[in-house]
Amino acid sequence: MMSRRNLIYRIKQGASRLILSCGLVMAMQMTAPASPNVTLAWNPTPNVNIAGYKIYYGVVSHSYTNSVNVGNTTSATISLPSPGTTYYFAATAYDSSGNESGYSNEAAFTVPLAASLTAAGFSSGHFSFTVSGTAGSQYVVEGSTNMTDWFPMQTNTAPFTFLDTTPAGLPQCFYRSVSL
Repeated sequence: MMSRRNLIYRIKQGASRLILSCGLVMAMQMTAPASPNVTLAWNPTPNVNIAGYKIYYGVVSHSYTNSVNVGNTTSATISLPSPGTTYYFAATAYDSSGNESGYSNEAAFTVPLAASLTAAGFSSGHFSFTVSGTAGSQYVVEGSTNMTDWFPMQTNTAPFTFLDTTPAGLPQCFYRSVSL
């Protein structure tokens, strides 16, 4: 699962002040930050003498500065350290003698930026904020009354403004936005 970086807002019913707290969330739990991951999958080569595959990647197209030997499998998860950066990937196959094929077609992936929540206002019991991150990437706004059980409230493409129209009868509500 891709790690998710978020900001969480907390409001209390009737409060005129917002309390902003920063937090990092991964797999629905408060955790230390982790590098984003990308999972790559490919069709196996028809050559029966294949011993395994290598994934090559870097930040410049067709110029790979990193490689990972993934063995004889047709998928791999690679940890990527820099949100907002585009990475380029290619695979090769190798046999038991160490002979390696040429590069596959190249694939590219841009690691989404962490969502940023900016308070827009609190009026008539409704709270709104702006979600920004990687323009054109999808983010989900999730809500919780206890920071344990999260429910989706809206999915949209960044940047966008979220307006919470749920009843104001909740004693408190926490918000976070996670990238898809």
